[in-house]
Amino acid sequence: MASIRGNDDDNRLFGTGLADQIWGMSGDDTIFGYQGNDSIYGGGGNDRLDAGQGHNRVWGGEGNDVILAGAGNDTIDAGSGNDVVRAGNGNNRITLGEGNDQATTGNGRDHIAAGDGNDVVRAGAGADTLMGGEGDDRLFGEAGNDRLFGHEGNDTLNGGGGNDTMTGGEGADVFVWNGGRDRITDFDSDDDRINLSHYARFDGFGDIRAAASQVGNDVVIRAGNDQLVIEDIRLGQLGGDDFIW
Repeated sequence: MASIRGNDDDNRLFGTGLADQIWGMSGDDTIFGYQGNDSIYGGGGNDRLDAGQGHNRVWGGEGNDVILAGAGNDTIDAGSGNDVVRAGNGNNRITLGEGNDQATTGNGRDHIAAGDGNDVVRAGAGADTLMGGEGDDRLFGEAGNDRLFGHEGNDTLNGGGGNDTMTGGEGADVFVWNGGRDRITDFDSDDDRINLSHYARFDGFGDIRAAASQVGNDVVIRAGNDQLVIEDIRLGQLGGDDFIW
């Protein structure tokens, strides 16, 4: 195990194959963790932090950072700034801060929380939890049975393949249905829309009306093995302008 500390200049710091602790301090730093379960602190500046393999903990700090992590269960706090986070396979926990951030993960059960700003979050295969923050966020669950929460702002929620649950929160949100057995928990026909442009079974609202039924408090749209449940709404409240074709 090594403890490596930079200075206030633009540093290039290299870890070992063990569990290292690396501090970048201020400056635009480049840090390589390599193997091992590392703790990496970017500090101030526009940093590039490559944690490598292992179960790593990474703090980006202030600045526009690029944070990379390989296979392993990583915990990443991007910090403030317009950050880019790319995590690999594993069960990752990613927190995005202030700024317009981008986060991408691989296979695994990931938990990604967007912060302030207009963020783009793409999770890979696995049962993922994606949480938007303030701002107009775009959340992509990809494959797996995912849970998407838009929170504030005018968000786009795309569960991708699998059986997904989508909650838009405040704002005028767009829910994308790609098939599967999905659920929308808080659709508001005055503000929200359902995007069906990626789903070839429906060409217009007449097709929706023929496939939809009222089941208790919910509207259920069925097409073959696919099903979309829109919670707490009456069938008569839906019209053609609630959908994007």
